[in-house]
Amino acid sequence: MFVNYGDHAVHALRFGAGPRTVVGMPGSFGTTEIWEQPFELLSAHFQTITFDHFGTGETFVPDQMVTFENQVLLVVGLLDTFDVDRCLLAGDSSMSAVAVEVAARYPERIEALVLVAAGISYAPDDGVRRFVSGLRRDPERTLQGFVRLCLPEDDRGHLRRWLTDIILRTGPTRAARLVESFYEVDIRERLAELETPTLVLQGELDALPSSRLEKAREMASLIPGGQLHVIEGVGHVPTLSRPREVAKAIEALLLAGSE
Repeated sequence: MFVNYGDHAVHALRFGAGPRTVVGMPGSFGTTEIWEQPFELLSAHFQTITFDHFGTGETFVPDQMVTFENQVLLVVGLLDTFDVDRCLLAGDSSMSAVAVEVAARYPERIEALVLVAAGISYAPDDGVRRFVSGLRRDPERTLQGFVRLCLPEDDRGHLRRWLTDIILRTGPTRAARLVESFYEVDIRERLAELETPTLVLQGELDALPSSRLEKAREMASLIPGGQLHVIEGVGHVPTLSRPREVAKAIEALLLAGSE
């Protein structure tokens, strides 16, 4: 479905029902498909919502709208649109930083937080700048290398093809812009302010510089009461390669909060 947010049409999916809601934000240039499998499992007991944020998939906005601040405001706007007073908010990859900011600003609206393959700081190094340049100049080769890095566990290659298709729906030019929009983002201070029960969900083999296992350990240590759950043998996209384990971890966090 498409829902209106100001003058823009935002592509969103809502499945399941129940008094509790799980909202998932795909990673930097992912689409709703990033959360498709775990949400299929969770929708048996919870309402689930995911969406293409500004600059991804089927949500088209001018480049100047693709900013960290606008992504934060979009989440809150969609909660209002769907009449969701309170939810578990899950962020994937760099969009975990958006989830942290939403939870810090609006703790009354976030009952729990899940940060998947997250990073603390997105200040670019030479490798990131080469990646962004490659997206614009040689997108095919750049994406091939990126999806191999993201999914080292994919022996058959079907998940890499799927992730490539997901990113291509956003497009390499928009993907480059999305990476650049996070260059100034550092959530270290925000992590210490969180009052929300938070689970850091991490693939053991994640090789992206901003979200390696040692970064996840640091993140969990900075969050008051933060929990770390490491999924063995998995890279940067456990929602695609281990959806059942992701869904179980989210459900366990919700059930723990209801006790």
